[in-house]
Amino acid sequence: MTNKFMDSARLRGILLRLQDKLSDNDRQRLHFFFGSDSDIPRRIRDDPSLGGTLRLIDVLFDQDKINERDFTLLINAFKEIQCYDAARTLQGNFHFRIFFLRSLYIIRLYETNAK
Repeated sequence: MTNKFMDSARLRGILLRLQDKLSDNDRQRLHFFFGSDSDIPRRIRDDPSLGGTLRLIDVLFDQDKINERDFTLLINAFKEIQCYDAARTLQGNFHFRIFFLRSLYIIRLYETNAK
């Protein structure tokens, strides 16, 4: 499906823009939040720098804990660490994507039934 509404590159772009809005304390809290996840290497969990946070998010992509279809884990993490602006930004993109996909499904269903 080459016409994805939100591909991985678009989601990564949104996440990069969010990184500019996170403080060092926000990043430390995000890493602490994921600190109990043994699937994330310790060296990444212990590095709350910008680079470490990008690696943390990359690991979440690699393990398919987040992807262009579902990034609720990250939305919930931002809510838990009280980064509500970041959560709202991601949530808005997620809800718009669901609305778009449902609309596309209804249109295709209508076209199929109309034949």
